[in-house]
Parts: sequence; structure tokens; C-alpha cells
Amino acid sequence: MRIRGAGVGRSPEVESQFNPTQSTSQILVDWNCTMGPVLILQIFLGVLAPAFAKIGMGFTKYPESVTAPAGDEVAFECAVEVPCERLTWRWKPEHEESWRDVEGTSDSDSLSTRLVVDVKEDTPNALYQCVAWYGAISVVSIPARLAIAKLDLSRNIAEKRVIAAPLHNTVVLHCKEPLSEPTAVLNWWKEDGKTKKQLDTPHGVLVLHNVSTADSGVYGCTATNELSVQTIDLPERTYLKVQHEGNGQERFLETEDYVGTKDSEGTLTVSVKIDGALRLWCGAVGTPPPRVTWTRDGLKLSNRDALYIQPFTVRDEGVYSCSANGIRRSWKVVALFPPYWEGTADNVNASEGGSARVTCGLPYGQPTPTVHWLLNAELMRNGKGIKTNDTDLYIEHAEKRHAGIVQCVACNSLACAFDAAMLTVVPVQISDQDYTAEAPKAHVPSQPPKRHNKKNPRKHKAVMIPPSRPNVTRMSDESVMVSWSNAKEGLPIQFFKVQYKEVSNSSNSSGQWHTANYDIPSYIHAFEIDGLLPDRFYKFRIAAVYSNQDNKLGRSSPRFYLQRGGQSPRAPVLTKATATSPHSIQIEWTWSSSGGVEAEGFYVYYRAVSSAGAYEKVSASGGARALRLDHLAPDTAYELKVQAYTAQAPSDFSSILDAKTNKSLVPLSSSTEGAGGAGGAGGAGGAAGAGGAERAPAALVTAGGALGVAAILLILLVTLLLCRRAKRPTKEKVSAQDTGSGNGYVPAKVPITITANPLHAEGGEAGVEMSFLHNNNTGSSEETISHTRKNGPARQYV
Repeated sequence: MRIRGAGVGRSPEVESQFNPTQSTSQILVDWNCTMGPVLILQIFLGVLAPAFAKIGMGFTKYPESVTAPAGDEVAFECAVEVPCERLTWRWKPEHEESWRDVEGTSDSDSLSTRLVVDVKEDTPNALYQCVAWYGAISVVSIPARLAIAKLDLSRNIAEKRVIAAPLHNTVVLHCKEPLSEPTAVLNWWKEDGKTKKQLDTPHGVLVLHNVSTADSGVYGCTATNELSVQTIDLPERTYLKVQHEGNGQERFLETEDYVGTKDSEGTLTVSVKIDGALRLWCGAVGTPPPRVTWTRDGLKLSNRDALYIQPFTVRDEGVYSCSANGIRRSWKVVALFPPYWEGTADNVNASEGGSARVTCGLPYGQPTPTVHWLLNAELMRNGKGIKTNDTDLYIEHAEKRHAGIVQCVACNSLACAFDAAMLTVVPVQISDQDYTAEAPKAHVPSQPPKRHNKKNPRKHKAVMIPPSRPNVTRMSDESVMVSWSNAKEGLPIQFFKVQYKEVSNSSNSSGQWHTANYDIPSYIHAFEIDGLLPDRFYKFRIAAVYSNQDNKLGRSSPRFYLQRGGQSPRAPVLTKATATSPHSIQIEWTWSSSGGVEAEGFYVYYRAVSSAGAYEKVSASGGARALRLDHLAPDTAYELKVQAYTAQAPSDFSSILDAKTNKSLVPLSSSTEGAGGAGGAGGAGGAAGAGGAERAPAALVTAGGALGVAAILLILLVTLLLCRRAKRPTKEKVSAQDTGSGNGYVPAKVPITITANPLHAEGGEAGVEMSFLHNNNTGSSEETISHTRKNGPARQYV
């Protein structure tokens, strides 16, 4: 196996995951040689923490899984949104746990990388992933699987089975599928003397209708791998004997190991990929031929010999049974879908020595995914002080080396999905007593601690309060209206996003969330989602983006069934629309059920008359008959209409009314002119008032200028006095023996602490932590020595 790595241009493809806080701005920082690495690391981590934890870790392109035959060349590509220090690759055989670095593939390109693998005969099935390095921390991409195309008959044995079938029945025969990457194509043949007659079996199942004695003979299967171009006869042989039998004796021709697989509970199971096809054959025979009935979870489906469902969705899961004159065979049919996480991981702040818990939500997938936890790209295993399960990573005693990026990765045979969070470890603050008294001591006059009466601004820090659980209303066979509310407290909200996904009837299992592209203004609390499929279950949730450019998800709605049709309520009557200010219009309407369906609420639609765009929408409760529309443009005509709704159907629209907002009360001229105009309204007295208003600002400017000049002179005088005082020799001279130096520098009794890396414990990569610095200028010892460390700010490691 030969591997090559090379840089490529930035890929234009981006992931569809919700990314409301993405920024393309650049930060230019000027730093000196000593503090540069520390400063840029702090700024960089401050930018990356929300981007990594909330927006899919910044990858815009992941390596994709592929199946290839020997002799082919496979290319994996990976790209990140935020430029990194370097990009590397690693791989591991499929059934091993330890990753191996791919040598010589570190790219200088900070945005994208490309890995080329030459597939050989001995190349194993393996996983490949790229690693993005940001200083001492790192994050990995979703792994891609490289499967080698080949046929494997290790589980097929030379078996001979004899099957006797009664005349005029439908005979169904299955082959035992061999191991193959990709799945092999099966074809049946029948011995015809010394040759093999190929039979038409498009789905790999032999179906003979109304059999006669001429159908008796020896049958076999051929498996073909279309990628490796291998065709092999399977070792099994089937001897079919068609004969006359007496009445009764209904039975299934084949044993269960030929028509499905058994799970751990012994239940016959069939797995179907989403959007794939479900094909089941009953295989019951008897004299006379039995009447076949198919049911799903007790509900009758058809009377045909075979059952077809395509495309297959999660709604089609269930227990399918075939009954024929008292005999019955059942299959548990499950939908296969790639893993995903229900919920999001939040950043965690932990204290050194304290516990830390990172939660990633709940993993879903079929087959059930396996969950792994990574810290800075390294696998976290259960051990002393570390506990992991499918939802949580628990660290009993957090250390500085635990700071960094935590990823939870869920994988099954179809794909992988991950979420991530930033784990910050705040070191324990060290007091004066924690230092030894071996350092030279200097006489330092006591200084009372300073008292600050200012309140801590962080004490009442605003929080991100998520939107409410949304209410969902059917609008048509293919669309719904989603409405919600949000609290007035907390951080201001810039805009909302609506997300939705299809779910099954019995569980929340489904694919990924979809996000509507429109940024919904913060004063709008209703949004229409279209392009849905009827007779499906959906869930919806609202994401809010706050003034700090972070975002938070609200609770998802209960499962909503989008049914066809539905009884609509009566349409309301819009009676009045009146402007109440330059930015608001008050509307009123009437409505009564008149013995029909009661309305659960109303939707008010509005847009500017001059606009041909979509209507803005707001919602009102079922008992409301009036509403004030705010955030409108001044001196603008709007057209308005109202619609009643229930959970399953909306009414027709009311007639449209137009209303125009008032003109703006803020004049376009300067404030001085406005004051003069207002005073002039009073005749002569008004004119005098206007003149006084013009003279008053001039007097204020003159007085202000005089005070400013006096303040500058006072500052210069104080500065001169301080400089002269600084040049005088101090009355208390500190000897070289007391200070430990002859140039006037008093060493601090708290030494400078230097660690190998601010993100790791001892032994990490190079980096300097300036844990406590003192002023080394000449001056009195009272001005030189700082307060004790316990009064200083705590350091954070991220």
C-alpha cells in the first residue's frame, strides 16, 4: 500500500449543518517576540471555542467512504473552515483500536488536504481521517472507510438440500449470500444435461409459478462482484422434486435461515436501508395451493405471494406476517439509517482537581451505533478517574492536561456522526503560604488592601434563554406553520432559525435535522415550512442567535402527523386597520364558529403594498380579536389579512385591508433648527426664545473650552511634580544583600512559574505560561511588589 499526501485548493463545498454564527472576518494582531505565541493562542481559542463546539468543529469537507478493487487509486479530501496550523492524516485497520499516523502527509496548506492511496492485493479494509491542529489542541474529521472489492465464500459450505413441492404451487428458493464488498449480484441456473441454463432471477430469488414435473431438477447460484469482476458458483446445490401430493399438508418450503437472519432473541429479522426496497416472499405450499394473506402489525395488506415496498422509510418498520391456511411466518423489519445525535454538546468549565462532565445528548441509529470519546484526538478509555458511556464523559479529577476539545463520535456500519465541546480547566489559585521562604526577603511596608465598591458586572450576566417549544399547524398537504414565543429576559436575540426532520411513528429515530434558509427577525414568532410529504411524522424546533453571536436550541415539538385534507374553520372578517404610530398598526377582526370547528388561533399576514415579496406572519391566540403590528416602516402603506387555524387545517383568508403608518415624528433638519421652529410658533415671544436658544449653545461652548484648558494645565502640573519626585533618592535605601541585586530591582517573593504547555501538564509541546509577573522598574519596594496572588485573576487553560 502506497500513500501520498498533497495540498489542494479550498473546496467550495460546505456542509448543510445550521451555522448562524459563522464569520469570515480576519483578526490582525501585533505582538512582540516574547508574548506573541501566548497572546495569539488566547485570541485564537476565544474565536474557536464557540465555532468548534457549536458549528460542527469547522470542517467543510470530510473524507468519503469508498469501495475499490485492487489496482485502483483512491483519493480522500478534507477541508476546514478556520485555518489551522497544519493538517495530517491517520489510519487504522477496520478491526483494530489504535490509529497510525500516515508519514509524510503533513500539509502546509492550512485549509485543505488530500490523501491518495494506491490499493494493492494485500491492502486491508481500513478507516482514514484527517487531523486539524490548532497549536497544542487538535480535532479529527469523521472517518472514511476504504473497503477492498472482493468475494469471500468462507461462510458458504457445500450443502445439498432436497425440496419436494406439490404440483401447481408457487415455489420460492433463496441462495445463501456470500460475504462481498459491495453486495454480490446473485443469479440462478439449472442443470440441463452437461450445461447450465441461466434463469431470469432479477432479485437473486428463484420464483417458479404453477410448477409441474418439468421443473424438477438440480439448481444452483452464481455470485458476481461487479467492482472486482469476480464470478463464482456457490457450493450449495438444491434438488427440486415436483410431485402429486394429497390434500392438506400446508408448509413452508425453506427453513428460516434461508429467508432472513435471527437476532439475539431468536426473532426472524430483515434489515432495509432508508429509500431501499423491501421484498418478502411467503413460500407456503399445499394441496390445493393455499390462499396467502399478508399483514403488518395485525393490519391486512394484500393476498399476493410476494410483498414489495419501495421506497422504504422509517414509517414502514414493523412485524410483517404471511398466513396460509393456519400456518404463519413473521419477519421483524427494521430500517437502517446512519447515526445522529439528539441534542447538542455544551462547553464545560471545570476547576483543577474538581470533577468535569461533558454531555453530548442521545445517539440514534440503526444498527445501534457504538460511541467513542476523544480528547484532543486521543481516545478516552474507562479507567481510574475516567468514566464514559453513550451520553456522558465523566472526569473525576480534572487536570490541566484535560483541557481542550472533547468529541463524542457515534458510528455504525453505515456512517459516523460526532458532536464536540470545549473543556476549560481553571487552575487552583495559589496563596503566599504555598511558596517556600528560601528566596531572599526585602522589607516591604504594609499596605492595606484596596476596597472596591463597584459591583461585579459578571454577577448579573445575561444568559441565553432558548425559545419555547413550537406549536405546529397544518397549512396544506405539503406545508405547516410553526409558531413559538421567547422570554423578554436574557440576552437580546438577533434572529431565529427553524429546523425540522422526519421521524417514525413509534420513535424519534430519523435522519439529520434540516434548517430553513431564512433568517427570521426577532420580533416574528411564526414561520411556514413547505416542501414536506403528507402522511409522515415530523418534529420541529427553534434555534435563537443572540447578540453575542452564540446560539441555543429550544425544545423540539411533539411528533406531528401531516395528514391529507382536514376540516377547516370559518374564515375571520377583518373589520378595521388603523395606524397608531409611525411604526405600528392596530387591526381588529370578528370570528365565530357558527357550529363548526373552533379556531385554536389566528395568523396575521402583512407586507408593504409596494412589495411583491412574501408576507410576514405573526400569531394570535384563539380568543384574540385585535392585534397591534409593530416594527413597521414609517409613512408606508401595508396590506393585511387574517387566517384562523386548527392543528390540522387553516381557514380561508379574510379580505385584504390596507393601512398606512404615520409619518415619522423625527424631523430631518438639525436639532437647533427644530428648536427654533418650535419656539417660533408662539409669535414674538417665540422668536425671542429662538434667539436665546441659539446664544445658549455658544455660551456653553465657551465655558466648556475654558474648563478644558484648565484641566489640561492641572494634569501637566501634577505630571511635572511626580517626575521630580521620582528623581529624588529614596530615604530608605535597600542594600544589595537585602534585595539580591545591585540595580534597584527587588525580586518578588512569588517566583515566575514556567510550564511546558498551557494546555497540558508537564511534558507537553513547547509553550510558556507567565503565571505571575512583577514590575522591575527602579522604585520603592511598596510600588514594586504586587498584591498576593489570591487577589489576582485566575488563569484558564483551554
